[in-house]
Amino acid sequence: MKKIHHIIAAIDFTSSCRNALREAARRSSLDGAAITAVHVMDEFLVHELKGALSTDQATIRAEWLDRLKKFVAESEVGSAVVNAEVRIGNPFAELVEACRAHSADLLVMGAKGSTNEPHRIGVIAAKCVRKAPVDVLVVREDAQGPFKKIVTCVDFSENSAKAVQCALHLAQQDGASLDCLHVFQSALAMSLDYGGFAPSLPATYDPEAVANWRRDLDAFLAPLTREAGVEVAAHVKERVNIREAILDHVNEVHASLVVLGTRGKTGLREFLIGTTAEKIVQHAPCSILAVKPDGFVMSPD
Repeated sequence: MKKIHHIIAAIDFTSSCRNALREAARRSSLDGAAITAVHVMDEFLVHELKGALSTDQATIRAEWLDRLKKFVAESEVGSAVVNAEVRIGNPFAELVEACRAHSADLLVMGAKGSTNEPHRIGVIAAKCVRKAPVDVLVVREDAQGPFKKIVTCVDFSENSAKAVQCALHLAQQDGASLDCLHVFQSALAMSLDYGGFAPSLPATYDPEAVANWRRDLDAFLAPLTREAGVEVAAHVKERVNIREAILDHVNEVHASLVVLGTRGKTGLREFLIGTTAEKIVQHAPCSILAVKPDGFVMSPD
């Protein structure tokens, strides 16, 4: 992974995004990257405020920019210099435009859960994970300090190789250990779990298949990890439900970050892996880095 040059931190003034801002500032200091905190105001809200306060849009934007700067100042971002920017419009569209305008490498967002679904991320964050043209780091509210255990998922695609490289870069910076996990399904398992929607079922175990996949995984990782200077462990699991296998591993090793490629191989497997990645993002108990493939083009609504 190349060094990050510019980070966009999405700010909605919640405690979740405050923690995300701190992580963005930490990453910024490690890579020497610029960082811009961006708050997007809804157009309807601005219209209502103009009428209620008998003021104009420029004045409202200036007032909210002052609030944003105060929020940044109170967020304990250390020595990081954080620029502040207030935009007006559709939140997703404006965040994407901010990334484009600043040639950003990374978009950092907070994860907002609920009482019933504490791990579920917000609608805008989920859309950015799927469609934003940059890598997206979703930071959990309880994330603290450097990542200690990172898990990345390998499907042998070019994008999963990029995900491994990103995970190695973060592990090097944070002194973390890295698990590279491949989960495979037999033909029978695929028929039971078409699209990743079947419930978790007891897995059959094929030692020969596991050994073959392990050799393939070791060969895939060798050129990527040869000079990493990071503790790397390769894991192969046979399971019916890929998502459940990944989440089980994340919980077993108490991972603090999962790194996922958001697109896999072409054809049907691309759909399956994309679906799995989205489910992991919504259900993982830790922070998530969604890595976009080179040349990623934002899909239409």
